[in-house]
Amino acid sequence: MKRIHLILVSALAGLGLASCVSILDQEPLDSFTDEAVWSDLSLSEAYLNKVYNTVRGQLSTNTLWDNFSEEIYHKHGYGTNNTTHCLMSPDAAYICYYEDNYNLWGNYYSYINTINNFLVKIDEVPGDETERNWQKGQALFLRGWYYSLLYTLYGRVVLVDTPYALDSQFTARRAEMDDVADFICKDLDAAAAILPTVYPDPSDLGRATKGAALALKSRVLLLKASPLFGTPSKEKWQAASDAAKAVMDLNVYHLELIAPEGTLMTSPEDRDQYIEKYAALFYNTSSPESIWMKVYNTNYSDAWSDTNSTPMGQCHRAPCGPGNGFEGWGTFDPTQNLVNKIQNYDGTPQKPYSDNTKNPWENLELRYWANIIGDGALWGYGDDKRQVETYIAGEESVTPGLDSSQGEYWWNASNTGYAVRKSYSPDFDYYGTTQWDAPWMFIRLAEIYLNYAECQYQLGNNSEALKYVNIIRHRALLPDATGDVWEAIEYEREVEMMFEGTRWTDMRRWKRMDEEYADPVIGCEVKKFADGHKEYNLNVFIDQREWKGDKYYWVPLSRSEYNKSPEYLDMQPYE
Repeated sequence: MKRIHLILVSALAGLGLASCVSILDQEPLDSFTDEAVWSDLSLSEAYLNKVYNTVRGQLSTNTLWDNFSEEIYHKHGYGTNNTTHCLMSPDAAYICYYEDNYNLWGNYYSYINTINNFLVKIDEVPGDETERNWQKGQALFLRGWYYSLLYTLYGRVVLVDTPYALDSQFTARRAEMDDVADFICKDLDAAAAILPTVYPDPSDLGRATKGAALALKSRVLLLKASPLFGTPSKEKWQAASDAAKAVMDLNVYHLELIAPEGTLMTSPEDRDQYIEKYAALFYNTSSPESIWMKVYNTNYSDAWSDTNSTPMGQCHRAPCGPGNGFEGWGTFDPTQNLVNKIQNYDGTPQKPYSDNTKNPWENLELRYWANIIGDGALWGYGDDKRQVETYIAGEESVTPGLDSSQGEYWWNASNTGYAVRKSYSPDFDYYGTTQWDAPWMFIRLAEIYLNYAECQYQLGNNSEALKYVNIIRHRALLPDATGDVWEAIEYEREVEMMFEGTRWTDMRRWKRMDEEYADPVIGCEVKKFADGHKEYNLNVFIDQREWKGDKYYWVPLSRSEYNKSPEYLDMQPYE
């Protein structure tokens, strides 16, 4: 495929695609009629590229889905308390503030409408059949993507597979839960049948592939089999298991090892040489386990990647002091609740913390060090690399740390004492001498392994489930899981997938949000004293979230959307 720079005007303005850019070195071409777009595969690809640009990686937004779980506290709020305190209603039908998140239903359906318009036209576009099929397959995948988000958040949604005009009167009703999943899977099966496993042109990195379609199907069927989305059954778990296995059977993806196979850590000192190797898995665009990612790079500008908001994403994630993301806003604050769950480097659980003068993180497994920045961690670009200082003064003669609530950058200090490191490259220079192009991995092989493990557990095949759990643990240099199989699966889903947006969805689909919000959100406070020693308080109160009942498992339909077609839509369970 060939990248081209195009935004359509005139006849396509109603679809929200407006501007003017040159194309194919022909001038002047500042607008294209609807007829022209569907007469050339290069133009139809440009139309498709604009759909890709609507897909948001969470690192380019001001909020993460993990802000709604125990994993992260949002320092600045940004409306996340609408979800974490169960304040949603038809008149406040948002999960947080930020563009798409403010009117999820309306925005996602507008994107689906654009895709539907593409799908009714693409078969008539002249040109190479393989290229046309690849474009069609991508569109089917993208429609499946947006419907999977609607399904995840709303459950029962309206199924629309033809374009509609701005003044169309909806007469379709919300479909039943299983029918929504089946509709999505039908699109994904059709996409997988015509998409390549790998594109021959490296510049097509980030486009949907056969593996991406099958992997998204695995995710959707896992939802379908889970308690929130209906009645679990052996048949549903088997279908979800088969979908995950189909991805593995492609033999296209593999976990990238960070040490020779069989390597286990025997001391904290062993860990240091592997931390950066593990961390690099999440800012590497050529990762062999990435199934579908959002690419952030100027090479892809105006095609299917969004580069404008990446500094914002870095700034929100960054520690507040000098280094990468100078004066970052400290927005995404990992919680002590999460840190308390992380096992030691030998695979044993943490013991209750009793000696407040002992470094509480010394013996933790490498995924803590690779994914989280806390007091004493090394961070920064080039000459600015230094130890992060979140400590406050334990007595008057002590100068507070640069990154603390008493330090030079106090207004952006993390409320919990931690910052997110995952997907954040140490080679990025915030001042602009290097390009930051860390991708957002929407789906990767580790998730598929864990999907498969959960399905096998539900089917009673514990040994098969543990096999895939342990593959992931071994990559993190941990020994085999012992004890309860379900606990091992849940541990890996939380720790391996931390900050990737899965925890909130998992706890919702398992119908365990009452448990997720039961305990207060806590953080860590570090005090430094004149003699150099530090004391750690791992039980600093941050917030008490609230769970007010099962209806809050679902995002409500906004009253404005309901009023467009009240005869056919419903706001259940908010009525």
